[in-house]
Formats: sequence, structure tokens, C-alpha cells
Amino acid sequence: MVKWAMLALLSIFACAGVSRASADDALSGQWQGVVRKGMLESLVYFDFSRTDTGYRGNYWGRAPIGAPVSLSGIELGHSVRFEVPRMGVFDGEIAGETMKGTFKDAEGAGSFRLEKQTAWDPLPNGP
Repeated sequence: MVKWAMLALLSIFACAGVSRASADDALSGQWQGVVRKGMLESLVYFDFSRTDTGYRGNYWGRAPIGAPVSLSGIELGHSVRFEVPRMGVFDGEIAGETMKGTFKDAEGAGSFRLEKQTAWDPLPNGP
């Protein structure tokens, strides 16, 4: 009986630790904002979630039109870095509910600014 009580207590503490880690996770969630390159500005949407092996995420935007694009190479440390395959590599920093930085694609570089969303409708008007 004591073993079962200890096992139950350890399980509760383990779950509490997972919940606390998720609440402290600055990247996970839905993000909406703009990418700018020269005079062009595009509305973009991202979502990120933590997994056992790191992070996964998706991109939605005006191009390419259609289903979300899975992100690759997501890294979170002092800064955040991720890639939208065949489109560009993003490097930025998170400060509170804002992520901003630069991106590079085959044609050059630009900037981005994203805001974390609490209530989220991915592409309210379609791509």
C-alpha cells in the first residue's frame, strides 16, 4: 500500500512538472504577423508545439496557397531559428508575446514581426 501511495504521489509531481514546463515555454502557441522584404509585406501565421524531441511547427501564408507547410530545423535557445522549406530561414528573438527578427531566402533578406495569439483563427479570410 505504501508503494502505491508513493507511486501515486510521484505521478502527481511528475504531471505538475510537465505543466510548469509548458507554461514557461515561450515558443509554443500560435503566432500571427508580417514578413517584410523591401516594399512588400505579407501576412503570415505560424504555430509551434513542443514534443519529446524538440519542437514542430507549421506555416500558413499567401504563398504557397493551400495546406500548411511543416517547419524544419526549429531551434530555441537565447534566440529562435526555424526554416520554411524551399522558402526561407528565420532568425529572431522572443520578448514576451512578440517574436521579431530577419529571414533569408534565395533572393535576399527581409524582416518579420509576429505576435502570440490567445484566440486564433488560422487564415480567417483564406490564403
